[in-house]
Amino acid sequence: MNKKLYGYGALALSIFIIDRITKLCALTWLSDATHVINSFLSFELVFNRGISWGMFHSSSDIIFTTISVMIVLFTAAFCVYAYQRYTQGYVVTAEVCIIIGSCCNLIDRVMYHGVIDFIVVSYKNVSWPVFNIADTAIVIGIGILIFQSRSS
Repeated sequence: MNKKLYGYGALALSIFIIDRITKLCALTWLSDATHVINSFLSFELVFNRGISWGMFHSSSDIIFTTISVMIVLFTAAFCVYAYQRYTQGYVVTAEVCIIIGSCCNLIDRVMYHGVIDFIVVSYKNVSWPVFNIADTAIVIGIGILIFQSRSS
């Protein structure tokens, strides 16, 4: 088997394990309070039923299910794209980050009826939307794709 494939598997497994452990910790320790580390970083449990940064957040099960199905379809199509690039010899680290991040958040959607977000980064009165490790993997993957597209 190709060494690259083992590397991609290790990357995916690492992201998955770190995401699951941190989300379980968030469920355990953050269910009743926000924990402030400093003026820049705090932890607060939020269930996101929308997409990135809480867009389209809704308590409606129909909207939530529609968004979830669209995410499943996008993830499946992106898997096909990543596989094609892999078979053509391209490095697919970015694609692996995006796919595993999406899968981690899809697991939350099925198990908890919302994505577990808990990391809050802020500066003075400005706060970044609450996020998790899977979101970080997705953003890193997108950043790598953008960097690759600009250098080619």
